Amino acid sequence: MLKKNRREEILTAAITVFSQKGYHDTSISDLIEKAGIARGTFYLYFENKRQIFDSILNNLLLEIDHCIKTIEIGAEQPNPLDQLRANLTRIFTLFVENPELSKILLRHATGLDEESDQKITEFYSNSAYKIEEALRLGIRMNLVRECDPRITSYCILGSIREVIEHITLSRRDISEIDAIVEEVLGFGLYGLMNPKLLS
Repeated sequence: MLKKNRREEILTAAITVFSQKGYHDTSISDLIEKAGIARGTFYLYFENKRQIFDSILNNLLLEIDHCIKTIEIGAEQPNPLDQLRANLTRIFTLFVENPELSKILLRHATGLDEESDQKITEFYSNSAYKIEEALRLGIRMNLVRECDPRITSYCILGSIREVIEHITLSRRDISEIDAIVEEVLGFGLYGLMNPKLLS
């Protein structure tokens, strides 16, 4: 248990350093200084700087993936809109509570190298696919207008990414999550048109 705790402590320290300095400007010395450990202790848990960065990124992508639940239809299931609302709430909560992870994902992981770019691209493709499937379901249920679900999924994903960056950089409070989610939902459902004009 102690070994696991020490590894988590090193990862936590590394998240702070990477978010502040980026990958290339961070050294092993920066990491061990922030973690308050000896160099030898660092190498007990990680082979190099890249391994610890990849651990952080992999954990984050997995955590985001767990936030996005497939929308299910059935008498025992919540309303599809409520399921969508819950997905957004989990995602925004994750980043508001961990703003440093937002910087790592949106600013430092992209463009690192071909391997990292491929990992990020695959992650976004999978996320867009989940949104696309939800849109197709919405169209079948007559809840969503006819559209190109693939293109629209990327419009939605891009909007969410920008909102995540904004709310984490501006240090929005966790108490604002519900209002942010409703604003994102409103934009996704109605665009900028006054809903009164649709009735």
